[in-house]
Amino acid sequence: MDRRKFIAIHTYHDEDCKKALWKGVSTWPENDHQWQEDYTFEKCRCTQHWVGDDDFFFCEWEAEEGQDILDALASAGDSEYIFTAVYEIKSHIDANNLTGRNPWKPLSHLDTPN
Repeated sequence: MDRRKFIAIHTYHDEDCKKALWKGVSTWPENDHQWQEDYTFEKCRCTQHWVGDDDFFFCEWEAEEGQDILDALASAGDSEYIFTAVYEIKSHIDANNLTGRNPWKPLSHLDTPN
Protein backbone atom coordinates (compact mmCIF):
# COMPACT_ATOMS: atom_id res chain seq x y z
CA MET A 1 0.00 0.00 0.00
CA ASP A 2 1.22 3.53 -0.73
CA ARG A 3 2.11 5.82 2.11
CA ARG A 4 0.08 8.99 2.52
CA LYS A 5 0.90 12.22 4.36
CA PHE A 6 -0.56 12.95 7.78
CA ILE A 7 -0.35 15.81 10.27
CA ALA A 8 -0.21 14.80 13.91
CA ILE A 9 -1.21 17.23 16.64
CA HIS A 10 0.37 16.20 19.93
CA THR A 11 -0.92 17.54 23.25
CA TYR A 12 0.83 16.88 26.55
CA HIS A 13 -1.22 14.98 29.13
CA ASP A 14 -0.34 17.69 31.67
CA GLU A 15 2.49 20.04 32.66
CA ASP A 16 4.36 17.25 34.48
CA CYS A 17 4.35 15.12 31.32
CA LYS A 18 5.62 18.06 29.28
CA LYS A 19 8.49 18.54 31.72
CA ALA A 20 9.28 14.81 31.80
CA LEU A 21 9.26 14.49 28.00
CA TRP A 22 11.79 17.30 27.54
CA LYS A 23 13.88 16.69 30.66
CA GLY A 24 17.57 16.96 29.78
CA VAL A 25 16.91 18.15 26.22
CA SER A 26 19.72 20.72 26.41
CA THR A 27 22.27 17.91 26.82
CA TRP A 28 20.81 15.28 24.45
CA PRO A 29 23.60 14.16 22.09
CA GLU A 30 21.18 13.19 19.30
CA ASN A 31 21.46 15.04 15.98
CA ASP A 32 18.73 15.44 13.35
CA HIS A 33 19.90 12.36 11.42
CA GLN A 34 19.58 10.24 14.55
CA TRP A 35 16.14 11.76 15.21
CA GLN A 36 15.03 10.64 11.75
CA GLU A 37 16.34 7.13 12.41
CA ASP A 38 14.53 7.03 15.78
CA TYR A 39 11.24 8.06 14.19
CA THR A 40 11.36 5.75 11.19
CA PHE A 41 9.24 2.65 11.78
CA GLU A 42 8.17 -0.32 9.68
CA LYS A 43 4.84 1.24 8.63
CA CYS A 44 5.50 4.96 9.04
CA ARG A 45 8.05 7.70 9.50
CA CYS A 46 8.03 11.23 10.85
CA THR A 47 9.28 13.68 8.22
CA GLN A 48 8.91 17.06 9.97
CA HIS A 49 8.60 18.29 13.53
CA TRP A 50 7.53 21.69 14.93
CA VAL A 51 7.74 22.44 18.66
CA GLY A 52 7.13 25.70 20.51
CA ASP A 53 6.47 26.60 24.13
CA ASP A 54 2.75 25.78 24.04
CA ASP A 55 0.92 22.72 25.32
CA PHE A 56 0.98 21.09 21.89
CA PHE A 57 3.29 20.46 18.92
CA PHE A 58 3.00 19.18 15.37
CA CYS A 59 4.60 16.51 13.22
CA GLU A 60 4.21 15.51 9.59
CA TRP A 61 4.21 11.78 8.94
CA GLU A 62 4.16 9.35 6.03
CA ALA A 63 2.11 6.23 6.74
CA GLU A 64 -0.25 3.75 5.17
CA GLU A 65 -2.86 4.41 7.87
CA GLY A 66 -3.17 6.94 10.69
CA GLN A 67 -3.29 4.11 13.21
CA ASP A 68 0.26 3.15 12.19
CA ILE A 69 1.44 6.50 13.62
CA LEU A 70 -0.39 5.98 16.90
CA ASP A 71 1.03 2.45 17.18
CA ALA A 72 4.57 3.73 16.50
CA LEU A 73 4.29 6.46 19.14
CA ALA A 74 3.04 3.90 21.65
CA SER A 75 5.95 1.57 20.87
CA ALA A 76 8.40 4.47 21.35
CA GLY A 77 6.85 5.29 24.74
CA ASP A 78 5.70 8.75 23.65
CA SER A 79 2.03 8.05 24.31
CA GLU A 80 2.90 8.02 28.03
CA TYR A 81 3.35 11.81 27.73
CA ILE A 82 1.15 12.97 24.84
CA PHE A 83 -2.28 12.54 23.29
CA THR A 84 -2.18 12.51 19.49
CA ALA A 85 -4.79 13.38 16.87
CA VAL A 86 -3.90 12.32 13.31
CA TYR A 87 -5.34 13.84 10.12
CA GLU A 88 -4.59 12.90 6.53
CA ILE A 89 -3.20 15.73 4.41
CA LYS A 90 -4.85 15.89 0.99
CA SER A 91 -3.17 19.11 -0.20
CA HIS A 92 0.19 20.55 0.80
CA ILE A 93 1.75 23.75 -0.51
CA ASP A 94 5.33 24.50 0.47
CA ALA A 95 6.48 28.00 -0.52
CA ASN A 96 10.08 26.73 -0.40
CA ASN A 97 9.37 23.95 -2.88
CA LEU A 98 6.93 25.23 -5.51
CA THR A 99 6.41 22.91 -8.49
CA GLY A 100 3.89 24.62 -10.78
CA ARG A 101 1.38 21.80 -10.27
CA ASN A 102 -2.27 22.43 -9.40
CA PRO A 103 -2.47 21.86 -5.60
CA TRP A 104 -6.28 21.98 -5.56
CA LYS A 105 -7.03 18.76 -7.48
CA PRO A 106 -6.80 16.55 -4.37
CA LEU A 107 -9.55 18.70 -2.85
CA SER A 108 -12.00 18.44 -5.77
CA HIS A 109 -14.26 16.20 -3.67
CA LEU A 110 -14.93 19.25 -1.45
CA ASP A 111 -16.32 21.29 -4.36
CA THR A 112 -19.99 22.11 -3.94
CA PRO A 113 -22.38 23.44 -6.60
CA ASN A 114 -23.38 27.09 -6.23
